[in-house]
Amino acid sequence: MLKERIIKIMKDVKTFRIQKIISVCGLDCSNCQIYQAPINPRIASKLVRIFDKMWDNVKPEDFHCSTCRGELSECWTKECWIRDCCINDKKLEYCYQCQEFPCTGLEDRANKNKGYKIALNNLKKMKKKEK
Repeated sequence: MLKERIIKIMKDVKTFRIQKIISVCGLDCSNCQIYQAPINPRIASKLVRIFDKMWDNVKPEDFHCSTCRGELSECWTKECWIRDCCINDKKLEYCYQCQEFPCTGLEDRANKNKGYKIALNNLKKMKKKEK
């Protein structure tokens, strides 16, 4: 159901509204510029300028993401150990549903990156609400 909703959102750009979507690792996709780029030309242009030094022939349409629950071909980060562990290996919707939560991998990432620290806190809040 979530996958169908995401695909519809990505295809129907005219009526697209940013909705809070939490990824398996706890990141808020709605705050991600790559996720926002298809409906925000200013953000897409900014990303083109940033990536122009790294990629040849970069275009605004290169920036899109259907979130980690969408089609892998439409996901910005195709190689994500967190998504692979949670969705593919353990068949969970979120990391907090795992018996090992929070694992050392999530904790290490949170200790090195402010965004992932927020993401880990999001997951902890979600786990509390579910109880």
